[in-house]
Amino acid sequence: MKKILVVFSIILGLTNCQLVDVLEQDPMYKLDLDNAITSPEMAELALTGTYAYLPATSTNYLFPTLSGSFMSGAMLRQDFVTSGNALYYSERYLPTLSYSSFGDDEWSCDYNIIKNVNYLLGALEKIDDSEFEAGRKAEIIGECHFLTALAYFRLLCQFGEYWDENSSYGVIIRNEIPSVSNAVKARATVAQSYEEIFSHLKIALEQAPEYTTSTQASVQAAKALKAVILFYQGKYSEAAIAADEAITSTNPLDPSYSNVFTNTETSKEVIFCRAFGTEEKSDVFYLMNKASGTEGLWGPTDTYMNLIEGDPRKDLVTENKDVVYNKATYNVNTVKKILRQDDGVPVIFLRTAELYLIKAESLARSSASIADAWAPIKELRNRVGADVTEPASRDELMDEIFKEWWIEMAFENWHEWFAVQRFDRLLEMNESLAEQLEDEREKDKEEGGDSFEKAFMQKLEWRKIYNIPTSEINANSACEQNPGY
Repeated sequence: MKKILVVFSIILGLTNCQLVDVLEQDPMYKLDLDNAITSPEMAELALTGTYAYLPATSTNYLFPTLSGSFMSGAMLRQDFVTSGNALYYSERYLPTLSYSSFGDDEWSCDYNIIKNVNYLLGALEKIDDSEFEAGRKAEIIGECHFLTALAYFRLLCQFGEYWDENSSYGVIIRNEIPSVSNAVKARATVAQSYEEIFSHLKIALEQAPEYTTSTQASVQAAKALKAVILFYQGKYSEAAIAADEAITSTNPLDPSYSNVFTNTETSKEVIFCRAFGTEEKSDVFYLMNKASGTEGLWGPTDTYMNLIEGDPRKDLVTENKDVVYNKATYNVNTVKKILRQDDGVPVIFLRTAELYLIKAESLARSSASIADAWAPIKELRNRVGADVTEPASRDELMDEIFKEWWIEMAFENWHEWFAVQRFDRLLEMNESLAEQLEDEREKDKEEGGDSFEKAFMQKLEWRKIYNIPTSEINANSACEQNPGY
């Protein structure tokens, strides 16, 4: 036991070794790693430590779950909060996309996963296969590559121009043990980033274990992730096929929509999620209770409420209730689905309903028939008893698919944000941005030109992704910052 605790301490030290540390002091990787991970038990411990760095640490739960909801226009802090921040240090900037340091923790978490995997894979090479239970070493390798693929994909979507394979603004590929000699490294292109992601995903598809729990990487999770990546890559025909394959080989829709959130870890619909240990749940519950629980400091926007009005999921997603703030009582709408009594809700990275939506939208964007593209949406709506009337036109079909993304998947993992980008509906859904655009147009009227509106629209284009954290830019002279920052 003592040896395992020492190993875990070393792993924690490794994961907390930031890039800037590499340049300023003797780095933690100089520890005697040959004696750190030398058995299957130690390898499993190291793998557990790697899962712990999935984005959304307990004290930073709100950023990876809800920032996309703010930016898209689905969520705002309540009107009665009139000064400062209700809860999160940058929330007042999120709806206007005017703040540039949202993603530092996400960057750190994802690259810690990649770094830990590199260490673990190196250690596994020195442990004989025969020491593991039959096939387990291969499974661990598969899990490692799934986590790396997921980390790189999330980095690409948040910090890179993921929609343009000709872009030079991809991720920094770090597939080696960190050292002073490789700390300074340029970004890969977007095309190269996708190649790196799929190289890891290929191994996960071949070696990851079968699904047993949503908190562990599996071959089913790898199939689902493949569909998601192809979809965001804009390869819609391939994404539709991959989504269909994933649907037929992965977990079915939960008969109960609300059960996905009230019993996330046991709902078969959840393919992969980041759950929290007992010691972390109090932090998560504290944050989510303030956001949407008893204090209800955040809530869905009028835009969102208008969209979900009439849908049976309204009462499962939102809740109207009295909350107390500064000794005054306010009746407001809150987001019900993101709060579970006593522990919040785990971060859901992949669930089956997303695959249905990917299949529907991919078919629609690949010129499939309206009936074929509508069929997956019909299944989602049948589950909750919503209207399943087939759209009469392609425009109506796309509008209904967009609505389904917002109603079915909102407040989970940035789905609304990516949807408004794909459907070009950001200014329609985000009233704060629409108001700001009108202010810029008024300035143009006074000046007799259009420079203010053009500058504003350029800013929106730049803010589709975040800035590379200054800690990376300062330590890595070869890393180019994103445009507009």
